Amino acid sequence: MIKKNFRTAFDTLLLGEQEDVQQKKINKIKEIRATFIVNELYLDKLKAISYWERKMVKNVLDEALSNYIEQYEEEKGPIQLPKQ
Repeated sequence: MIKKNFRTAFDTLLLGEQEDVQQKKINKIKEIRATFIVNELYLDKLKAISYWERKMVKNVLDEALSNYIEQYEEEKGPIQLPKQ
């Protein structure tokens, strides 16, 4: 049985043209699912911010991490990532 790719067809209908779908795939940032243990109070506040700003929790957390990393690099210089 052939697996059909309905997502592309629906994206084409929603976005208008196939080029938009291809551009969206190119611009997508790689995300990974991770599990962390978090202070309960911080999580409650994160969820509250998410609710009041009408954003997804992952987007609020992404902004917070981005700000923290930016501030860290301003103070201590670029972060050296280990070679994989």
